[in-house]
Amino acid sequence: LPGIPGRIQAVLGRKLQVILYGPPGTGKTYWAERTARDLASYSIHGRAFDSLSDQERARVTGAPGSMNSTVRMCCFHPAYGYEEFIEGYRPEQAGGEMAFTLRDGIFKDMCRVAEDRPEEPFYLIIDEINRGDLPRIMGELLTVIEKGRRGQSILLPLSASVLRVPPNLFIIGTMNTADRSIALLDTALRRRFGFIELLPDAAVLGNEVVEGIPLGPWLAALNQRICQFLGRDARNLQIGHSFLMDNDRPVSDFARFSRQI
Repeated sequence: LPGIPGRIQAVLGRKLQVILYGPPGTGKTYWAERTARDLASYSIHGRAFDSLSDQERARVTGAPGSMNSTVRMCCFHPAYGYEEFIEGYRPEQAGGEMAFTLRDGIFKDMCRVAEDRPEEPFYLIIDEINRGDLPRIMGELLTVIEKGRRGQSILLPLSASVLRVPPNLFIIGTMNTADRSIALLDTALRRRFGFIELLPDAAVLGNEVVEGIPLGPWLAALNQRICQFLGRDARNLQIGHSFLMDNDRPVSDFARFSRQI
């Protein structure tokens, strides 16, 4: 794959997991989703995701209510925990009474499906990966997500079941560095991921001019001043080009321009 998807593909081939990091509005989630879908599509159907039929796309992203898709997505947040990601007891109503049932989380379920279908690649996108308590969410996974330890068995403490992370399960995380620098990530986790920085790209805005304001040069000048005057963290506080886009195109009128900013 060319461009940013090619860079993501190269890191996934080397590390099996990657984190896209940078200021807000630089397309981290966009590129994570697009790359995962295209990589899965080329592996399964031999062509890009956009060229697939609805039925073929359903095998990649899953039909509504399906849990067998090859590309899935979750979002970490302060309340997200081990119970949602690996396994945990969740309240359920049974026979008019409240009971707690042990349920698999998204990652454990993907490991099971990927192990059953070793010929297919599976991609888990973790949006805002730095907003969660990573050691608590990952638990014993820190040991076995490393490339050299894939396929090794670990015993899960709640269910006493065996979990293996297969080598055909890839992880793509996104991280907004306006919230936290990558230097503040758990050191053990940081060693297991590759990192790709995505910065504002004024060229994406082309030659669009709104009320005499050339969007590309205006954004570049704004970010230059941010880097000049905001000190050490200025690189992470720049304005992403997505703020000046609407439906994947540069804004074309001043009302939208003022709302976006």
